[in-house]
Amino acid sequence: MQKEILIETVYAIEFEMFDHVHESNGKPLSPDETDTFRIMRLSHLKTWSEALLNSYLQDLETARASGTNLMAVKYGRMMERTFPEAYERIKECLPAVSDAKKELAGKLTTILMKWEGGIREQYPFLDRRGRPLYSKQDSPAKTSFETYARGELANYSEETLTLYLGDCEKLVAQGINGTEAIYRNMVQMYGYASLEDAADRMSWDLG
Repeated sequence: MQKEILIETVYAIEFEMFDHVHESNGKPLSPDETDTFRIMRLSHLKTWSEALLNSYLQDLETARASGTNLMAVKYGRMMERTFPEAYERIKECLPAVSDAKKELAGKLTTILMKWEGGIREQYPFLDRRGRPLYSKQDSPAKTSFETYARGELANYSEETLTLYLGDCEKLVAQGINGTEAIYRNMVQMYGYASLEDAADRMSWDLG
């Protein structure tokens, strides 16, 4: 399967799950929410290797076949930080996370947090417009990057996490911040020529 088709296939299943979460809550997606979700997800998926995409596609297909909505599970896990009382009522319904997955996800979170912090330091407008960085900053109104990442990674299979960690460690060894490519994809999909262009133009918006 060509990488472009693979990305769209993964995205289609993710969107199906995301849309169902909103429909179940009685809040149909608006066009803006649909566009934002597509930009956010494609910005990430375009940076993944074909091996990682194939493994994650298998995760999605396995979950869908079992009737599990991974988007609902992810949001449920994040509630431990943002809505702890509600989380206590649903935590037994969430799939268990093995010790092996916790270890892999922990290593990945460390790398992703360092990358995210580095890119925000280089381009401060991202920090002003994005999620809070640390879980200690979570609130019912705001979910941090750290909490979101942990909720996302807990959904991946051990195989997917292993591939993802391997890809990230290769970039670390080369001194490359893997998050920069994600943000470059993102700003281009929003119509900016580059991160530098976005930083310049958004600085005027922010005053």
